Amino acid sequence: MKKILLTGFALVSMATQAQTWIPQATKLPTSFAPREIAIVDANVVWASVSDGSGGGTYPKTFIKTINGGTTWTPGNITGPPTAALVGDIAALDANTAWVVTAPSTGTAGNGVYKTINGGTSWVKQNVYTTASFGNVVYFWDANVGITAGDPVGGKFEIFRTVNGGTTWTAVSTAPAPNPGTEYGLTGVRYTIGDNFWFGTTNGRVVRTQDKGLTWGIYYTPALDFGGGVAGGGVDGSSASMAFRDSNNGLLIAVDGAVTGGTAVASLYSTTNGGTTWSTSPIIPNGPWYYGDITYVPGTANTYVSTGITNADATMTGSSYSTDGGLNWTAIDNGQQRGTVKFLNSTTGWCGYFADAAQTAGIFKFSGDLALATNESAVKSSLKVYPNPASDVVTVSSKQEIKAVSIIDLSGKRVKAVETKGEVNVSSLTKGTYILQVSYTNGSVENTKLIKK
Repeated sequence: MKKILLTGFALVSMATQAQTWIPQATKLPTSFAPREIAIVDANVVWASVSDGSGGGTYPKTFIKTINGGTTWTPGNITGPPTAALVGDIAALDANTAWVVTAPSTGTAGNGVYKTINGGTSWVKQNVYTTASFGNVVYFWDANVGITAGDPVGGKFEIFRTVNGGTTWTAVSTAPAPNPGTEYGLTGVRYTIGDNFWFGTTNGRVVRTQDKGLTWGIYYTPALDFGGGVAGGGVDGSSASMAFRDSNNGLLIAVDGAVTGGTAVASLYSTTNGGTTWSTSPIIPNGPWYYGDITYVPGTANTYVSTGITNADATMTGSSYSTDGGLNWTAIDNGQQRGTVKFLNSTTGWCGYFADAAQTAGIFKFSGDLALATNESAVKSSLKVYPNPASDVVTVSSKQEIKAVSIIDLSGKRVKAVETKGEVNVSSLTKGTYILQVSYTNGSVENTKLIKK
């Protein structure tokens, strides 16, 4: 019996250890990184590009692979004006892709551009006016697609095409924003099946269930999907979402992610496609990250979370959950992992920054998440005692602790301290709370705290 148990444990450990990321060279300038990733199949992947150097440039650039990332080829997106920001990208095959652009300054720069020759040339499609700000684009097939931008005339600008973008039609069911404070966000969207969601600066999601024919808008527990004060949102607040089907999904809401501050991340679930969300945050076990989250297609309930750089520039990592966010297991930590997308349990990519040696720039997943098992009960070293507590609790972990936050079951932070040990909870009212530990490697870990 002992031999069987030990062998089973070894197999689980081997499956877990097999999950890793392999660097691939994007051949981009130093510090440039994938902005949005569009996976066509195991071989063909496109990505739009951002400048992570802080230089304030807006590269009219894409990268593409046709051999699963063995080689990546950068290319120029010809046509958009200098002031244009290239945001979201959609791809159909190795030859056909679309990007949406918006003005970085002024009003010039809105557009949807299409290539049918692998990115050699791009043609602007007649869709946006100069009053707009294009945010997202997606195509279900060669003909049916949508693009959405900021509100104009009392509605979010949403257009739909049924001929590959030759002509676009404004959607009459586009919802109205909260006047003067609500806008869309570049690339903040998620798609599965006929469903498409995009986030706003007021923490709402705009959703279609029928490939863009009809739309609704719904509040989430997030304050802002990432616009900040300048964009009509809340400074230091952001959110990311992922769905495994038309009903079930996860939302990570982040608050307090400002320089010198302590961010608090809360994880919520929905069972009705985002119409409503769990009234209390999930209390996950194990390390998870709040930079980005994605569902792994073809799995029962597996998600991957990544983190790239938080407000104090500490390095982060990635983790996965096979049970819808309840338990998380680290893939790695102490390394930057950006925007993340998966095709299936064995194939996925996450963003990184190009290096001067041209050896990195994007990471490809190596392993099989269909075989992975959450080992949070084995790997987690977080201890909180006494619990229940009346005055002071001691927090310890094998990982280096940066800060501790106490969150009530509505998701509101009621206490935050930078500490490596003790937390005074005497001022808290009696009840159940979430104690969230922020580690110096950028991950967070939650546990339940009872105040008696």
